[in-house]
Amino acid sequence: MDTKKLEEFLKEKLVAEVDDEFSSSFTEKSPVTCEMTEVTVGKWLCLKALINYTGTTMDQTTDRASGDPEDVHAWYNWIGLPENAPEKVAHPDELDSWALLSTYYRLTFRDVQYPAPFGHHEGRTVKTFTEDGKGVMLVVKERRFQDVSPASMCITEAFDMNEIEKKKKKE
Repeated sequence: MDTKKLEEFLKEKLVAEVDDEFSSSFTEKSPVTCEMTEVTVGKWLCLKALINYTGTTMDQTTDRASGDPEDVHAWYNWIGLPENAPEKVAHPDELDSWALLSTYYRLTFRDVQYPAPFGHHEGRTVKTFTEDGKGVMLVVKERRFQDVSPASMCITEAFDMNEIEKKKKKE
C-alpha cells in the first residue's frame, strides 16, 4: 500500500495540533517523524502509524534557559480485510472507511521528567491483536496524568474482529 501522502498529511496534522495547543511558545527540537507499519495477522491487514514531534516550550513557569522539553506522540491503527484495502492512501478518512476497526491515541508529555511524568492523552489504541481476530485496546478514562504511567489512566477493552465483521456485513 502506498502511504507516502498519508504520512505527510499525518505529520502536518500533528504539527498543526501542537501549534494550536502551545501557540507560539513551542520550538521544534527535531522534525516530526512518521513510522508506518503494515503487517498481516491471520486474515487481517493491520496498519499502524506512529507520529512523533519533539520540542520545547517557554512560559512564565519555565526554569530552564533552553525551555521545557515536550514530547508529542500520535498513534493510528486500522484493521481490515486485505482484499478490499486501498492501493494508495492520502487521508486517514480513506482508511477509516475501509477498516473494520480504526483507533486514534494522542499522548503529550509536558516538561518531560522521568520517573515522574505528567501530561495528557486522549483516545484509544490497540494493545494486542492475535491471528484469530481477538484483541485488547487501551481506552483513556482520565485525560490528565501526573507521577504515574499514562497507561494506568486507561482501561482495557476486548474486541473481536470476527464479530465486528459480522455486524458490518449486516449494515
